[in-house]
Amino acid sequence: MKKIVMIEDNEDHVLLIRQALQSGDLNISHFQDGMSAIQNFKEIKRGEDAPDLILLDLKLPGMDGCEVLKRLRQIRFLECIPVVMVTTSGRKEEIRQAYKTGVCGYVTKSEDFDEFSVKLKCVIQYWLKTVESAKLACSESEKDS
Repeated sequence: MKKIVMIEDNEDHVLLIRQALQSGDLNISHFQDGMSAIQNFKEIKRGEDAPDLILLDLKLPGMDGCEVLKRLRQIRFLECIPVVMVTTSGRKEEIRQAYKTGVCGYVTKSEDFDEFSVKLKCVIQYWLKTVESAKLACSESEKDS
């Protein structure tokens, strides 16, 4: 089962994302804000407890998603975990800033649920497959050593 962490403050959006991802072998945990997610990850001692993917809202209380991402990247076992921004903002300057900060994907929450669901699933499937391929390559490399 793949582990996904969602950092999202809007309960309606949490339900929307969960509904979009309901079919699939996913374990989705949720944090209301960046600070609680960061604190949780700082308490984890082993990298194997890391998620396979993080879904991050841009507009969060306390600190925005870009600042949360910067802080998550300072936690050693999260350095290479893909982070996908899932937000209502489609403003080009915010999208550019998110990619400059290091997000791997950017999905805009659409009013059309079917469109949003398809986009979100495609991006998530891509990054989960990429993570799995990287893990396989690493394990093969370790066997050859």
